[in-house]
Amino acid sequence: MENEQKLTKAQKRELRKQEWQQKAEAGKKQDQFKKIAMWVGAALVVMLAIAGLAWLVNSSPTTSSQPVNVAPVSDKDITNKVVDAKVTLIEYADFQCSACASYNPIIKQILAEYEGKILFIYRNFPLTNIHRNAVISAQAGLAAHKQGRFSDMAETLYDRQKDWENLSDPTSLFIDYAKELKLDINKFKNDLNSEDTKNFIKDSEREALAEGMNSTPTFVLNGVKIKNPNSYEDFKKLIDNELNKK
Repeated sequence: MENEQKLTKAQKRELRKQEWQQKAEAGKKQDQFKKIAMWVGAALVVMLAIAGLAWLVNSSPTTSSQPVNVAPVSDKDITNKVVDAKVTLIEYADFQCSACASYNPIIKQILAEYEGKILFIYRNFPLTNIHRNAVISAQAGLAAHKQGRFSDMAETLYDRQKDWENLSDPTSLFIDYAKELKLDINKFKNDLNSEDTKNFIKDSEREALAEGMNSTPTFVLNGVKIKNPNSYEDFKKLIDNELNKK
């Protein structure tokens, strides 16, 4: 009190001003701490939500709850000709589909590892509403199939998809691919645009739509439409589950 009495009025005002500023700064810091705590809490909630979603995705069943009705395998189908296989895998695909191209190496690896144990059927499902060259590439695949070289042409079409997907007419490029594969070029040209080939692709598209297919690639494993596996190992587990069934 004695020291305070010796202060002038101006000094007292300055002292009170400093005390007020200190309180104001302390209040600001407290508000900042509250905001930081709120942001950290919100971030934790988001992280927990993402983790929960990832768990649900990874723990969800890989097959649909109901089998799908698909056309039985017939002589007209493009297959690897395995007889009496315990596992039948059907792929509905479009050569201009980038996801189909990504899955092609996985399917190739699956068929190599389980050689003789899986009947594989490739069914054309050209997405004509979004892929300008879906039909002509499907015709190229079928023309190669008629010379027993479907897998080779399919791999070429997928590997070089970026080269032909936006061309106004990729026919000459597909003929070049056929030459590289040493196919009978005259036969390939005739089959590429024959009415029989065109009708086959149209029928394949109609059948896929009638069976409820709406995207590519779509896989049907032993009569059940499966969610597309995330990796080769995930696909392998599905195959093993079917092979181990009694």
